[in-house]
Amino acid sequence: MLRIRSKLLRKGLLVVILPTVFQLVFLAALAVLLENAESEVDRRLESKERVAAATSVVGRTVDAELVSLFYNVYHLDFLTMQFDESRRAAEELSRELVRLCAGNAEREKAARQIDESARASLKRMSKVFDEDFRPDVDVNSLVNKEKGIKQVYDLYTGTFAYVDSFLAMEKDLQSRAASQEKQYRKLIKNVVIGGVALNVILTVVLAIFFTVSATSRLKTVLDNTSRLLNREPLAEPVGGDDEIAQLDTVFHATARDLANVDKQRRHLVSLVREDLSTPLRQVQFTLHNLSQGVLAELSDKARTRLAMAAGDTDRVVRLIDDLLSIEDMKGAGFELKTAPVSTRDLIDAAVASVRQPAEKAGVAIEVPSEVASKPHTVNADSDRIIQVLINFLSNAVKYSPSGSTITVSVRGENDRVIFSVTDTGRGIPEEKLDLVFERFQQVEAADQSLRGGTGLGLPIARTIVEQHGGSIGVESVEGEGSTFWFSLPAGNL
Repeated sequence: MLRIRSKLLRKGLLVVILPTVFQLVFLAALAVLLENAESEVDRRLESKERVAAATSVVGRTVDAELVSLFYNVYHLDFLTMQFDESRRAAEELSRELVRLCAGNAEREKAARQIDESARASLKRMSKVFDEDFRPDVDVNSLVNKEKGIKQVYDLYTGTFAYVDSFLAMEKDLQSRAASQEKQYRKLIKNVVIGGVALNVILTVVLAIFFTVSATSRLKTVLDNTSRLLNREPLAEPVGGDDEIAQLDTVFHATARDLANVDKQRRHLVSLVREDLSTPLRQVQFTLHNLSQGVLAELSDKARTRLAMAAGDTDRVVRLIDDLLSIEDMKGAGFELKTAPVSTRDLIDAAVASVRQPAEKAGVAIEVPSEVASKPHTVNADSDRIIQVLINFLSNAVKYSPSGSTITVSVRGENDRVIFSVTDTGRGIPEEKLDLVFERFQQVEAADQSLRGGTGLGLPIARTIVEQHGGSIGVESVEGEGSTFWFSLPAGNL
């Protein structure tokens, strides 16, 4: 036996099965009504067949009577053959009438009376062809008089009286059958209209019930998805025992787990900020003083060892600073202090910050004259955007060869302002272009140890730009250089 485990599927099948069952019941009722209507039609057709047989018996009997009358007057031999033919036909039709009336006692009795009366009349009329028949009756004197016609009618047969009674009976039956048939047709019409209407209503009601029940709860689950991403409290559980309820239960369990993780993360960050960062900065300061001979005279070997230790300490401090910066941003929820600011001021501040390491690396930073002479205005948090530009410039200095030039440019495009930093360094492989803005990603594995990168600068830059309502990206050709860019909404001073 097939077992359906999905409860949502069961509800969906219910929406299909109930209208289907209703349709089957409706079709069964319609079939019964159609059968009854056809039965009434058959009754009328059978009645008409019996009426046709009865009137044919009368017609053939009348033919025989007329032939016998003519023979009685003119004694023509060919009339004998014609009488025999009419007689045989009348007898066959009367037998057929009895057969058609079999099964109904009253009707069968009337048919037998017609049969017996017709046979008796035909038998009596056949004597005309054997001997003189009532020679005292002058047919010629009777045929043109109403009284005479009745006398002949009464003389020859009493079949017509039985036929009249039979026809009256059949007429009554046909009338009742026609009335019943009409009622059934009207009932069928009402059943069809009502059944279709009820089926449509039932289907719509079930569909609405299922849709509202499912979609309202799915909407809650989807809303919980957004709440979960934003670390907001979830809505109340949707309830139930189907897959939607199970999914909602998983979301609530995940939310509780994330809350615990966030709590542990905040505790860890607090430890790093208070118990690791501050002492480590003191160690960093001391190591730099020692390596530079500020505190005491050292041998070259000791100075080299201290310089290496100071460099390692610098990398650890940068990593801690980047991790703390990511934490301060809380993924996407840090506060921005935006105001209209000139692009020239932003670029000048960023270039000033990296000029010394650029000169030390033998790399020139070029700002086109139009950038300085025709600045744009953006709505931005100055410190944060300068941080992004410094990151772009620092990376360009790190990966540019000595003697090369880094170009900083700005251009307006519709309601956006686009900053770009272009270098002529080693470039980025195409397969890694989509990864450089992910956390802890390096173009090459050795970059972290050789160039001091943490893999967090570009992810931080992306978060800052996206919080400003902008977009960020990179275009690069391996071996030729890279262009890092970001766009911000234009503003007015």
